[in-house]
Amino acid sequence: MHYRRKFLKRAGYTTLSALLTMGFLQKDNEKEDWVTDSIAKNYTSNNLNSPLRELAAAKGKRYGAAISNEFLQTDKDYANLMARECSIVTPNGELKWNATEPQPGKFTFESADAIADFCQKHNIELHGHTLFWHMGKPDWLPYPPTLKMIERHVKGVMGHYRNSKVLKSWDIANEIIADSENETDDATYGLRKGVKPELIRDLFLIAASVDSSKKFYLNDFGIESTTWKSERFLKMVEYLKNSGVKIDGAGIQSHLWFSTAYSFDEKGFNSVLKRLNDLEVKPIITELDIIIDTPLPNSIKSLDQMVADSYKRYLDLCFAAKVDTVITWGLTDRHTWIRLPEWMPRKTFRNNPSLWKFLRPLPFDENLQPKPARNAIAQAFQEAS
Repeated sequence: MHYRRKFLKRAGYTTLSALLTMGFLQKDNEKEDWVTDSIAKNYTSNNLNSPLRELAAAKGKRYGAAISNEFLQTDKDYANLMARECSIVTPNGELKWNATEPQPGKFTFESADAIADFCQKHNIELHGHTLFWHMGKPDWLPYPPTLKMIERHVKGVMGHYRNSKVLKSWDIANEIIADSENETDDATYGLRKGVKPELIRDLFLIAASVDSSKKFYLNDFGIESTTWKSERFLKMVEYLKNSGVKIDGAGIQSHLWFSTAYSFDEKGFNSVLKRLNDLEVKPIITELDIIIDTPLPNSIKSLDQMVADSYKRYLDLCFAAKVDTVITWGLTDRHTWIRLPEWMPRKTFRNNPSLWKFLRPLPFDENLQPKPARNAIAQAFQEAS
């Protein structure tokens, strides 16, 4: 855990879901064609080369990516690509507690403000991520924090961006649901140990008292299916709604694994989306990237097509359920967190350097060139109703 926290201070990346062990990807004995039926598909259209932000906007939707101020300052081509393709961005780590309040009551916004300035210049919305997370926190902060600590932090950070012309929404809380039944003492809501539902309720209430003009989200991973975790997440959303707090949407991270060896729980995912819509809590996709699990194909070309097909089919499900915002966790494989040694998936990849070339989770490659995944996302937007 120490190395994870050390890395968070440096880069602020989100956690990689242990999706297989949590049951997000539902293994069974029947081979699934989720990533095989469109291997030969060419994602082509007359205006497919239009920026993703334009293709999304044509259907009343938004496309964006996680953004890093470090790379904005040092990689001009990266900055130009973000400006061209994105209508919304999420800071990698620049708005997390460890970045904005590194010492008690002492706030710093230099890096986050640089991203906000970039957004202002390029007409991009900024999604605030995040006010409350068990990992993106300074060493001095206990988890969970006291209500007094939370109130000071929320007032300091949200207050700083109250009049922002670009920051439109916040992940008020991130990953508050435990990863498994063994990591919670709350059978009803499955909250991480020490966290009470009343604390999350009060967090949302404090946020609304500071700035109710922004959209408020509860964000989590491993909820893209019918699982123990997704059930507790939905119960927590329902609790917040019944408590009368402002909660506008649910962030579905969507760090996804697909394989020809096991199936994706399409029915379960549709159920999650329906239940959120029934609660009038809009689902959005906040941290999408895709890994292909073993058995791996024989070529990068086939791998890229499998990733593309997975994007298309997943987004088709999302758009059918009124999802209007898709944010990938990065835009280019050049800077994907999944390729970093600290975060590289232990299963299959970390101890097999010969397989690292098959970690290609994002729309653009390491040379900032569009991949089939980018065109699949474009086509999903074009075909959305």
